Amino acid sequence: MTSKQDVTPDKNEPQIRVKERKRGQDSSNILNMLGLDISSIGVEIRLKDEDKEMLKSALQEISDKVDYRWKVTQGIMIAAILLGVVGQVINWL
Repeated sequence: MTSKQDVTPDKNEPQIRVKERKRGQDSSNILNMLGLDISSIGVEIRLKDEDKEMLKSALQEISDKVDYRWKVTQGIMIAAILLGVVGQVINWL
């Protein structure tokens, strides 16, 4: 492996300039680069009572489905563990 100092271009080749990026600086956050602080911004959403009830019922329905599916997943996992134990016991016999 050669370092930058070891490489010398031929006389006929153009000189290559190497640009190095600054390291350790977070350039991904454009707002910080512009000097804008948005940490104290708050958002308030106002809904009609009908919409709130509809949203609550939809979220409750989704929650019930997730709970049911999680219980089914746990049942499948318990069945798999028990079948694994039974298979191991049969293998020992």
